[in-house]
Amino acid sequence: MSSRTVRVAFPASDALHERLDQFLREAAASPDADQSALLNELLDDFLNDLLAAFFDGPIDAVGVQGGVATMVQGGVKIINKAARALVRNLVGKAGPAEQQALAAHFRGLTAERDGRLYLAFPLTGHDGAELQRVFDGYLAGESGYSRDLVTVMCRLCDDALRHYFDGLVGCVKLNAFNRGIVATARKTIQKAAYMAVEKGLPALGRPHKEPVVRHFSGMLLTPA
Repeated sequence: MSSRTVRVAFPASDALHERLDQFLREAAASPDADQSALLNELLDDFLNDLLAAFFDGPIDAVGVQGGVATMVQGGVKIINKAARALVRNLVGKAGPAEQQALAAHFRGLTAERDGRLYLAFPLTGHDGAELQRVFDGYLAGESGYSRDLVTVMCRLCDDALRHYFDGLVGCVKLNAFNRGIVATARKTIQKAAYMAVEKGLPALGRPHKEPVVRHFSGMLLTPA
C-alpha cells in the first residue's frame, strides 16, 4: 500500500481544455474585466466532463440495461439539473475579484500526465490508501469487498463534492438566501450520488461490477 499522495482525476476534453486555457489567460491578462460569459461556457464544459467521468463512463463500462441503469441515469439527471442551476446562480453573482478566485481554484485542480490535461483533487493519505486497497483487492479476485466498495465509493462522492462543488461555491460571496439554495442543491446532489452507489453497486454481479471498479481505479493518479 502506497503512502504517496493519490489524486482522483478525469481527463479534460478538447473543449474543456481550450475553454479553461482561455479563461485562465483572460483572467491573468485582465484581472478587473468581467469574464462571466467565458466562465459560464467553461463551467458548462466542466460539468459535461465531470458527469461523463463519474457517471456516464461507469454506465458505458458496464453495458448493462434495465432497472439498475435506469435508476443510475435517473440520479444523473437529478445531479445534472441541480448542478447546472447552481452554476447559473454562481456565475450571476461572481464579480471580477471572485472570478479571480475561481481562476485560482481551477489552477489548483489542473494536473498533467503524459501530455494530457486532467482535473484532479488529492485524497488524504488514509483515504487514498484505503481506496487503492479495496480496488486492488477486488480486482485481484478476493472476496468480501462488496460492503467495502460501497463505503469507499460513498467517501469518494463526498471528496468529489468537497473539491468540485464546495471549492467552486467557496469562491463566491453569497447571502443567507443563496447559501440556502446552495445547501439544498448540495444535499440533492449528494443524495442522488449515494443512491447510485448504495443501490446500484450491490445490484451488479461481479461481471458487471468489475468494469466499474476498473473505471474508477483508472481515475487514480499517483506521482510518476
